[in-house]
Amino acid sequence: MAEIIASIAGLVLVGTTFIVLGYAARTREKEMHRMTFEPVVLQFKRRQRRSVNSSRQ
Repeated sequence: MAEIIASIAGLVLVGTTFIVLGYAARTREKEMHRMTFEPVVLQFKRRQRRSVNSSRQ
């Protein structure tokens, strides 16, 4: 009887270990597939300034 209980406990332990490992692998895979943010360099072009005198004329 003790052998049966010990074997069932062993199977439960092995099964639980695989479930936990599978969950950890899925969680890691989701984190790896998340969108990675890459730095974006924005280039600003200066506006051509009109001279103050030309707008008054």
